[in-house]
Amino acid sequence: MNNQTPGVGTQSFTKFCPACKLGNDANALTCIHCGSSLDLIFNRSVKADKETQYATPSNGLALYFAGTTKQIAVTTDDEFVLGRKTEGDTEAMVDLTYPDGFAMGVSRRHAKVRSTGNGYVITDLNSSNGTWLDGKILPPSQPVELPSGCTVQLGRLKLVAIFNSGSGQTH
Repeated sequence: MNNQTPGVGTQSFTKFCPACKLGNDANALTCIHCGSSLDLIFNRSVKADKETQYATPSNGLALYFAGTTKQIAVTTDDEFVLGRKTEGDTEAMVDLTYPDGFAMGVSRRHAKVRSTGNGYVITDLNSSNGTWLDGKILPPSQPVELPSGCTVQLGRLKLVAIFNSGSGQTH
C-alpha cells in the first residue's frame, strides 16, 4: 500500500512570463500566450550589447556571440541558413552545433538570412523554439529586415549581426 500523500513529489511547476505574467509549462522556452522568451538567464536587457564594439566586415555579414567580441562566422553568401549542420547538408550554413546549439534550442534549419543588395532579411524557418530580433519574436516564414547591430536570438542563443550597411553606421 502506498502511504504517500497524493500529489507530493509529482507537483507541476509553472513558469510565469515576464511580459504578460501568465503561467506556462516549466520547460517552455516561449510563452504560449504572448510569444515572449521565458528564459530568464538569456532574457536580460541587451543595453550592454549596444556598448560592445564589433568589427564590421568590408563585405558580407559577421555574427558574434551577444555581449562579447567573439566572432562566430563571417559569410559573403547571398543566402544562408542559421542552424545545426547534419551529414549530407549541401546548402550554405552557419553551423551553430558547437556553441552548444542543441542545448540552446537551435533547430537544424532555424532561420534563413538573405542579402537584399543593400542589407539583409531574416526568416524563421518554422523553428521549434522561435527566432527573435531585438527581443521581438518573428512570425514563421515571413522575411523581416535585419538591421546591422541587431540582436538575433535563436531559441536561447543570442547573436549580434554586423554588416556594412553602406553608410558605415551600425544599429
